[in-house]
Amino acid sequence: MSLRLLLPLGGSALALLLAATTVSAQDYDSESSPRTTCESHFNKTQQCPFEGRARLARQLSVTRCVEDDNWGQRRGMLWVTDGCRAEFVAEERGRGRWPGRERDRDRDGERLVCESYENKEKQCRIRVRHDVRLVKQKSVTPCTEDRNWGWDRRGVWVSDGCRAEFRVY
Repeated sequence: MSLRLLLPLGGSALALLLAATTVSAQDYDSESSPRTTCESHFNKTQQCPFEGRARLARQLSVTRCVEDDNWGQRRGMLWVTDGCRAEFVAEERGRGRWPGRERDRDRDGERLVCESYENKEKQCRIRVRHDVRLVKQKSVTPCTEDRNWGWDRRGVWVSDGCRAEFRVY
């Protein structure tokens, strides 16, 4: 339909056009598996705790969610960016864990708060046996693993204003 045809019709044509282009949530999974919603608002990156290998179950955004482009996962965290909003489910394979990462560990882990002030790097010493997960961001600055926070066997580091609570396993 050309724009010239719509202009004489005024507001009612515009309303009809908008109604016709309304996007409904796209469901990729008809099963009733437990779902985790992770949403990027205002094109900002958001991280969500997630166990297992994620599979997109239902897209909630107008923006198409594409794995490794505007959503993905790393070390127990699911990330979305650039307007991707979706529900995710854990794939059945491996019973919710990464292949080859079976481990016996305390489910609660140890709580650690590590904070970077004045954009300086901060090392927080703690023994890491298996993994570290960001559980609560405390800063306005987004905390992104391998960019402004990370860990090794000796502890957790933060930089560039990242302040967060972590679980150390």
